[in-house]
Amino acid sequence: MKHKGFTIGLIMAVAYAGLLLIQVEATSNNSIQKARVNLGRYLFYDTKLSYNQTKTCVSCHDPSMAFTDGYRTSSGADGFNLKHNAISLLNVKYRSTYTWANPTIKTLNAQLQFPFFNEHPKELGWKGNEQAILNRFLNDRQYQKLFKQAFPKQNNPFQIANIQTAIIAFEEQLVAYGAKYDWYQKGKIDLFTQDEHAGLILFSSSRLGCNKCHVWEMPFKKDTLLFNNGIRVPSLRNVLLTAPYMHDGRIEDINGVLEYYNQKNSLFLTNKEKGQIISFLYTLTDTSYLSNKELLNPFQYQ
Repeated sequence: MKHKGFTIGLIMAVAYAGLLLIQVEATSNNSIQKARVNLGRYLFYDTKLSYNQTKTCVSCHDPSMAFTDGYRTSSGADGFNLKHNAISLLNVKYRSTYTWANPTIKTLNAQLQFPFFNEHPKELGWKGNEQAILNRFLNDRQYQKLFKQAFPKQNNPFQIANIQTAIIAFEEQLVAYGAKYDWYQKGKIDLFTQDEHAGLILFSSSRLGCNKCHVWEMPFKKDTLLFNNGIRVPSLRNVLLTAPYMHDGRIEDINGVLEYYNQKNSLFLTNKEKGQIISFLYTLTDTSYLSNKELLNPFQYQ
């Protein structure tokens, strides 16, 4: 009996030790992930990331404009305009494809190759300048600490892949699903004003059919639809903060967008109805991320 009891006790001790080991490993992995997010935050806001130190991620994805830039089309490190309007990075982790017009880009890692290595025009201008840019971080005491914390098992963590991993880790923190609309979906329908509710009805009506394309405004639903002309349907989350509109930024404000579809699809919208739709679109606004210093410029907010 003693032998049996000893065996059971030993098994329980080993199991407990194994559980502790799993907990320690999980805590360690969580700390590393937080360190990668923090490193990604610094990189996202640091112009060291471009070959001539004029641009970085925030140049095109400013949090004050829902991580867009307010321009018709963005410009790269050489000052030449890019082809498309900057897409918001909010809720980027829930997308199934990336970029405006390439449905084959299905991971953030694949998407990051474009701003890093595009040549016509340059965006960040890494091609041919890889080591020179890496050396900036390698020779910076603050980044020496940040890279070591983010990639503690690597002898030389100053690698392009690690920079991209860290930026992705940060971008995946950019989530905005706390809008008035989200509370409405959870049953708090009394939060909507009369105009907001009327706008939602119009938006979802067979007459307008807005929701036939914009079908993923529910939280965490993948955005899989593209127009038949090959241009993605953008999310309408925080849409009132992301002017100008369309893939080439050709429409200056939201009234112009409504009038464009009003004319194109013969919707015969009245001014009152347009106002109601805009009131509904306002309910898709969530700027809570602006209160989270861990998502803002680390050189301004420690």
